[in-house]
Amino acid sequence: MTQALFTSMTGLNAGTQQLTVVSDNVANMNTTAYKTSRVDFQDIWYQTNSTGTSSTRNSGGTNPYQIGVGVQCAAITKDFGAASTITTGRNEDMAITGNGWFTVLNSDGKVLLTRDGTFSLDENGFLCTSDGSKVLGMDQSVSLNRSTTPIKIPTAIKVVEGGTPVAQFEQMFCTDLNGLGSTYNGITPGKFKVIANEGGIETEIEIDLGDTTNKTVKDIVDAINADSNGKFTASIVDGAISFTPAGGVGSLKFETIDEKDGGSNFVAATSLASMPLVDGAYTTKLMNISASIGQVDNVTSETTKNYETFSVGKDGLMTVTYQDGSKLSIKTTDDGSTYFSYTDANGIIINDDIQNSGNASLYVDPNVLEKANMQLQMAKVTNDGGLVAVGNNQYEIGVNCGDVLYTAANVNGVGGVVSGALESSNVDLAQQFSNMILAQRLVQANSQVFSSANSMLETLVYLGQ
Repeated sequence: MTQALFTSMTGLNAGTQQLTVVSDNVANMNTTAYKTSRVDFQDIWYQTNSTGTSSTRNSGGTNPYQIGVGVQCAAITKDFGAASTITTGRNEDMAITGNGWFTVLNSDGKVLLTRDGTFSLDENGFLCTSDGSKVLGMDQSVSLNRSTTPIKIPTAIKVVEGGTPVAQFEQMFCTDLNGLGSTYNGITPGKFKVIANEGGIETEIEIDLGDTTNKTVKDIVDAINADSNGKFTASIVDGAISFTPAGGVGSLKFETIDEKDGGSNFVAATSLASMPLVDGAYTTKLMNISASIGQVDNVTSETTKNYETFSVGKDGLMTVTYQDGSKLSIKTTDDGSTYFSYTDANGIIINDDIQNSGNASLYVDPNVLEKANMQLQMAKVTNDGGLVAVGNNQYEIGVNCGDVLYTAANVNGVGGVVSGALESSNVDLAQQFSNMILAQRLVQANSQVFSSANSMLETLVYLGQ
């Protein structure tokens, strides 16, 4: 009889725990990216009076004779399924469409995970959560080692543009020159004309560049000089090609040969036909432009670019737009390597290389910005159920999480990032009300058993009077 009291008490405790979990779910029905919890029950153990017997020749077998002693909470399981997204229109808000987690660094230096993308910029340009934790970035496509480099939006940068230095420019392929504009896909194969005026007598010279597909700037300058007939000399200057008339030649004119006649776009692409004689030479427009990005030393200088807004792609790569319309972004190669790309106010795209070596057209001072500052680091956890909730919509990696893969968004099984949206709670209110009723009935039924056992004990007490 006494055991019935203790057994019913386990039922009362179980119902109370279930109701507590339900109340937490209902309280968080509007919490961003909240994950529903569920109580899982199991029986405790059994008082075994007999394990049963096997059958014999003369009698059948008997089943075990066991009396259960109640119920216990086996686990509180979270449903980590993705919920619907809510559009906010705010650039700093982000949601993950599918599996994966944002990684953040809290004030104690711990790396935590969250799906709550309610982010904002602080006064230094760091992207932070609502509790001040810094959102983390990375510059690798995948790693088992987490980065602790925070996302940092460069709110003011110094950009110095100019012609690409000769030693670098002459080795560039003439099909990859950024200064020719979007109208021209590099220097095309073929011919163009140079007309030399020598004492009023014009000499027409046909320059054949040949197939420019795999030729460098130096290669086409050599081709020009080979056909010049001694009337001029072509040379490489920073970012451009210069034509110097030979002695006795008063002027040069440059003409395009029609494409159907085997003409190249060299004259049109370089604006050479409209270039005047300056310092004894005709020089093309800048065929390739280089730029360096460094620390601001004068906020009023025209080289200073001030922040306007930023955007995030589904791959977690960021683009910062400045007030003059120029843009600084992170891009990725086919193998997942990243590099800086700068688009100036005139729409010219200037790219870095993956090493940020200074040999590319764009160089970014690492003291100003790292590539990891502008690419979101995502995490993929083998067992999401092993995560430990620590509040503020954040989770700590638990001992039962398994391997954690740190990667970019939209690859390696991690969902893409949606900017201007937030993930809603996955609480099903109808299900919670059903669970609440079941918890209430569990408590009511076990309290009735408790009362009945108590009444029976009371009857036994009266029998002894």
